[in-house]
Amino acid sequence: MNDTSASDSSDITAQAVRALTLYSLAEFQSGHASAIHVSVDGSSFCVADDGRGHAIDRTIAGSPYLQFIYTHFDYPFAAGEGGPVQLHGIGMSLLNALCCDLSVVVRKTDATLRMTYQYGHLCEEEHLKIPAESTGTTVSGVISPTLPCGQTNIKDIEKWLLSVLASNPTLKLHFNGTELHASIEVPPNPSLNADVPHAAAAPAAGCRRLAPFR
Repeated sequence: MNDTSASDSSDITAQAVRALTLYSLAEFQSGHASAIHVSVDGSSFCVADDGRGHAIDRTIAGSPYLQFIYTHFDYPFAAGEGGPVQLHGIGMSLLNALCCDLSVVVRKTDATLRMTYQYGHLCEEEHLKIPAESTGTTVSGVISPTLPCGQTNIKDIEKWLLSVLASNPTLKLHFNGTELHASIEVPPNPSLNADVPHAAAAPAAGCRRLAPFR
């Protein structure tokens, strides 16, 4: 598979997708998620997983945990009440600051939390004591139009996602409504190709279209 480590750094949408996918991948690798759904349309993106979902009731030094995750740049949140810096929240807070709109939906077994941000600041929060059909986190957003963004390269994003899938073959990974399948190279059989010195390689596994993630 081609090297996909060097992406276009000006493609901020692609970088946002990579960051969110890696957060969800960590949830998969720790045994708490089985599927990741990614969608991209221009400067808009969405990444969803079926993991545990954020700890919506957790607090750190009296401040909501999710405040550290999505708005860590507002730290300290209250005079004299800083609390320990949460390194894992700095990247997500940076991503939030790059978006003109960001929506977060956290699904728990006993509740659903919806948060809406604009330019990195929380503008709406809805906590519903209604059980969700499945747990997980969905983050969708739009990169700020004021940023000098490069053109979103859908093919490069798909190539990178395929490389992630190749390294994590039991992951169910969907991109723009289609389940991805890592290519499997079948070694040639000398007994079958003895008279065919330049036999054609077997085609890669096809993709199967699934219903969009809900």
